[in-house]
Amino acid sequence: MQTLSEWINVHEAEDLVSLQEKLIMFQNGKRYGQIVFLAGGAGSGKGFAIKNFMEKDKFKVRDVDEWKSALIKLAKEKGMNPELANLNLRNPKDVFKLHTVVKKLGIKDKTLDLMLTDLKADRLPNIIFDITLKEITDINDVLPRLIELGYQPENVHLTWVLTNYRVAVKNNSERSRVVPEDILLQTHEGASKTMAQIIKGRAPRGLNGKIAVILNNPENTVFFDTPNNQGKQVIKDFLYVTVKKEGKGFEKEDAVQKQVFAWMKDNIPKSKETKGLFD
Repeated sequence: MQTLSEWINVHEAEDLVSLQEKLIMFQNGKRYGQIVFLAGGAGSGKGFAIKNFMEKDKFKVRDVDEWKSALIKLAKEKGMNPELANLNLRNPKDVFKLHTVVKKLGIKDKTLDLMLTDLKADRLPNIIFDITLKEITDINDVLPRLIELGYQPENVHLTWVLTNYRVAVKNNSERSRVVPEDILLQTHEGASKTMAQIIKGRAPRGLNGKIAVILNNPENTVFFDTPNNQGKQVIKDFLYVTVKKEGKGFEKEDAVQKQVFAWMKDNIPKSKETKGLFD
């Protein structure tokens, strides 16, 4: 796999990658009316991407996993539902139990209802939807409602956080909520298959904004220290490709698509589900 410096040396003259921006911006950083579907398999670092690669302060973030943690916290504080309160999210079996409870209670739909209640057409909030994109329904189930509320297709964007599967497995094992191995694999296989179709020009109807792919491996993110950051690492640069701009067609340069598929070949899980993606 190429290092960041090697990649830049090869492609700098071709201007294929938007490294000139320190943040991925949507419609030049507008504060209203933007929807971003942030896709990526479990453990791919979407939270890291939101915090470091985007203008997080301008967006509400819809992350169902946060509601899952809130349910457990509430159960513990209120002394209700001991089975839920005693779940250990480091245990993959307990994580699956929690997922089943959330699905049964319809939390996903209810949180969306709360977020989209009493919106004003001229002040539609910017929202990031944290999804795996294991299936295209992750977008299609909510997109018609967003368009009905007044969000414009050219303001509906998609960013894929592509992380090497081995890195994602390691990330998953070290975080507070450990996803079962089979589910982890399925999320990465599904995201790869869905994004492969979209990158080939088959975006969901109603999604006509920016489509970008972030290569989110440790060696692809450059840090630097500033005098006033109190020893904390600050990101100087990261690697991403814009395959479609807002309101435009997909990039016609073959090199753009070839680069993304090269990243995919190097980083997605090698399995029966992904074997035919590059035929």
